[in-house]
Amino acid sequence: MRWRRMNCTQFKEEKGDLMTTLERQALKQAPAVTLKANGHGRKLTFNALGVPAVLICVARETGDLVSPVVTKIRETYFTADQVLIANIADTRPFPRLIRKVAEQIMKSSYNDAVKNLLPGRKPEDYVLIVPDWDGDLLAPLGVDDVTKTIAVAVIDAQGGLVGVYQGDDPATHALEMLERAIG
Repeated sequence: MRWRRMNCTQFKEEKGDLMTTLERQALKQAPAVTLKANGHGRKLTFNALGVPAVLICVARETGDLVSPVVTKIRETYFTADQVLIANIADTRPFPRLIRKVAEQIMKSSYNDAVKNLLPGRKPEDYVLIVPDWDGDLLAPLGVDDVTKTIAVAVIDAQGGLVGVYQGDDPATHALEMLERAIG
């Protein structure tokens, strides 16, 4: 398990420390990057989402690890206006020549997810598959390799980066960071 050090604040899992207001102000801002979701084309600017968010950083090899994380988060935070969840696809390894193929694979995943949406839920809020072709988001988050283990990052409603975690039980760690984000 790893917590990433962020400015002068380091999260300590073993103590479960809640952040003070001063510590919250010392947080690093989320990257000021705008990426477009596959499928519906919603654009997300990560330092200006306006709602707490969990970014699940994933590669095609670890795509099956996403569902349990989303399920656990949605057990506590039912709606997208409480917590936005976006799957950030690490598409950096794909050469430009085969990007269309990768986009079609993501579009197929998007279509499958839309079919399984609960009635009344909009894909623009609940099915966010966001390719990061050049590492514009993943690199500033410090996410290097998600081919074996996914990473989760939590952003608060004001665009502050609460933390990034990659290791065992990402769902539990995402929920702990969300508690810090929401207060």
